[in-house]
Amino acid sequence: MIRHDMRLVVPRGRAADFYDFMIEPSDERYQAWWPGEHLQFHIVKRGAEDHVGDDLFMDEYLGGRRRLTFAAVVVEAERPRKIVWQMKKFGLRLPAFVELGLEDFERGLRLKHEMRLGFSGVGRVLDPFIRIYFNRGFVRDLEEHCRIEWPKLVELLESEK
Repeated sequence: MIRHDMRLVVPRGRAADFYDFMIEPSDERYQAWWPGEHLQFHIVKRGAEDHVGDDLFMDEYLGGRRRLTFAAVVVEAERPRKIVWQMKKFGLRLPAFVELGLEDFERGLRLKHEMRLGFSGVGRVLDPFIRIYFNRGFVRDLEEHCRIEWPKLVELLESEK
């Protein structure tokens, strides 16, 4: 299994605000967060009241060099601490997860953005094929994107108040 874990401190960020934004996405607010970079993020089909089972669609650029588009389902939702999405293709769940961990502290928000891709056990033999897509360049672009986007979300949320 391939794991990529990025941890950031986001000054003035608040776990509940970030959680609420990410669990109830809309294209309009997503595009306002980072115009031109963020294209679509919305619920396609609702799941349970706590959002577990929500089917989502996300489409964004990573620094203008890469386009990241995927369908996903919410597999965990613990307000305001954690959301886990599992990626899907052709309606099938993939061995690919994105986890957003959120924790308030005196300087703002501790944010964990983790990706888990691939298989454990015998299935690990397929992980090198995942590395073709999730390569060093992708990781570099993803990390740069994350360092820029999360402080921008604070600005958007503050402007909406």
